[in-house]
Amino acid sequence: MKKIYNIYSEYTPNPNVLKFVSNIDLFDSTKEFFEKPNQVEFPLIYSIFNFPFVVKVFLGKNYISIEKTKNLDWIEFSSEIRTFIQQSLNDGIKVSTVKINENLSKKSLRTKTEIEQQIEKIIDKEIRPFIQMDGGEIELISFENGIVKVTLKGACRGCPSSVSTLKDGIENRLKSVIPGKIKEVVSV
Repeated sequence: MKKIYNIYSEYTPNPNVLKFVSNIDLFDSTKEFFEKPNQVEFPLIYSIFNFPFVVKVFLGKNYISIEKTKNLDWIEFSSEIRTFIQQSLNDGIKVSTVKINENLSKKSLRTKTEIEQQIEKIIDKEIRPFIQMDGGEIELISFENGIVKVTLKGACRGCPSSVSTLKDGIENRLKSVIPGKIKEVVSV
């Protein structure tokens, strides 16, 4: 039985990014594209970059977040992009022909400290779901001398409310769950 993709769009806190959500999983990890990727490895993403207003694309498990140029309004072409993505997927164009396993990345090979494992657990269970709902992703880079370093990706990168998310949300939550150990959370 052939899978039928249905795509709908959601606004994100970043006014330049729109999230296109699929009823079927698209990818087994996450990946951010700042330029047109290899056409064989990421055929759909390659095609999305053919739209002249596309600046960046973030691929999540069941969504694609697209950042547009600042001088245009989503209302002008969001329907066109949504239809393009849905029709491409239903025509058999693949999002990706490669499998990416984050567990094999070099960062994962480094043994994480006990507190880094605790921070990651909090991020995984309490923070990441909200970041992903907004079309983004968060990755723990390190914890040293009370400083938690994270990377915000997708719609969260460059979002006007990302500083608030970082300080009022992530930092406050980590400080309350791990009292006395977290001084600050910074984005790198």
